[in-house]
Amino acid sequence: MDLGFTISPETQKMIIVVFFLYTLIIVVLGAYVKYASRNEDSTQKVAGFLTGGGNLGALSVGLIMVTNIMSSGGMVGGPGMSYGTGFIWSLCVFCSFINIFLSLGSVGKKMAIMGRRTGAQTVLQLFRHRYQSKLFSSFLGLTFIVFLLPYAGSQFIGGGKLFSVVTGSGNYRIGVLLFAGITLIYTLTGGIKSISKIAVVQGAIMIISVISIYVATGGALFDKFGSLQSAMEFVQQSNPALLDARTWAPLYFIGTACIQSFALIPLPHALMGTFTYNSSKTLKNAIVVGIVSYTIIQFTMSGIGPLAYAVNPNVSQGDYVIPMLLSTLLPPAMGGVVIAGAVAAIQSTVASFFIIIASTIVKDLYKTLFKPDMSEETENKGNMIFTIIAAAIAIIMAMFPSEYLQVIVNFAIGGLAAGFFFPLFFGLYWKKATPVAAIAGTMCGTAVYILATVLSSPVHPILLAFAVSGIVMVVLSHCTPKVKLGVFEVWFGEQYDESYARID
Repeated sequence: MDLGFTISPETQKMIIVVFFLYTLIIVVLGAYVKYASRNEDSTQKVAGFLTGGGNLGALSVGLIMVTNIMSSGGMVGGPGMSYGTGFIWSLCVFCSFINIFLSLGSVGKKMAIMGRRTGAQTVLQLFRHRYQSKLFSSFLGLTFIVFLLPYAGSQFIGGGKLFSVVTGSGNYRIGVLLFAGITLIYTLTGGIKSISKIAVVQGAIMIISVISIYVATGGALFDKFGSLQSAMEFVQQSNPALLDARTWAPLYFIGTACIQSFALIPLPHALMGTFTYNSSKTLKNAIVVGIVSYTIIQFTMSGIGPLAYAVNPNVSQGDYVIPMLLSTLLPPAMGGVVIAGAVAAIQSTVASFFIIIASTIVKDLYKTLFKPDMSEETENKGNMIFTIIAAAIAIIMAMFPSEYLQVIVNFAIGGLAAGFFFPLFFGLYWKKATPVAAIAGTMCGTAVYILATVLSSPVHPILLAFAVSGIVMVVLSHCTPKVKLGVFEVWFGEQYDESYARID
């Protein structure tokens, strides 16, 4: 297989050694969390699996948000997209810098308050209470499952491609299985509680790796061209589209920018952090940690594609850009650290997906609809079982890889956001939002997004979905019944009846 570059056997060996050292650290941390939780009862284990016990520190909360959102799209697919499309992709990604602040600081703050009032442990539990509708939470839960599974599969594709490039093209499936196995181990050992410990290590590795590769790329450009201007002149002559701001139609650009910014806010894995802390001081510090870390990583990785093109314009696939840079420009040991950084982004994101899928099936669907008296012990076992099932399905999907990883990621993000964006914001901040309007807005937004994607609409599908979902919610909210006054007061009043705050 012609990659457009070569990796020496010595470099391959060193990268593999560093990768396995990183893997050992992650597995040991997961085992430690499992050991430390050995005396917890079933209720504490469920709370630890879903929310980390609700008392995590600022560093853990901030880095959970960053590592959950980054994914292989940020560390592998994003650089590949900018390598193929240019700085137009970077401009879209730059819009995402606000999402940590909005997810934790505005949406997250209100959700955390309501979570404590109602005792909700999941996003679906919370909004089932807001709209008093099992139909709403059930349909939304199904959309989470439908879009998170291919999203998880895309992460394993990114991991498999990385592994195959640095070890030999015949090892793609081994890479997928290895990534999946490691992720599954530390997810099963403690859920969010385990992720909170591991996210600190993963976040640090990601930051070190992106700074290293950016500095190395800059040094290579100065060695080859003498200046950044000369390097960009080479790109302009060789592939002018990479520097052209008119590569995409305006509406398509706006839609893609929405996918990378506002559409990230209602993603279930982005909202997980809102249930993990218990003080405003932790929230404020977590916002700072999250914004600084996320900006460093995304600014670096989203803009590196055209720079990498100047280093080597012959890479066969965009998803191989990062392996090319680390194998060509970095010392072997540092290349292993960069691989570990990409692996960290993949594993942390997928772990959060598995937790959401398992809790959606067990707590939000089965327990809510069929067996409300389910014991905490049975619920905990169910979480374990469906985490394994979700991993198995994602692995099967990853066995049939797509050439462009970021395309799958963008589709999944859009699908998750299309139906939940307005029910989320209106539910939190608009007193007139009604259950019927939320159900219709969710269904219409999701349906329009899928239909517009299938029909290759000239307008970005997310813009159409947002427009339809928002209009439907506003219109129906003015002509359908609101929730009971007691529930309304829980959400929008300072004084409320505790009996209405309980989740059925």
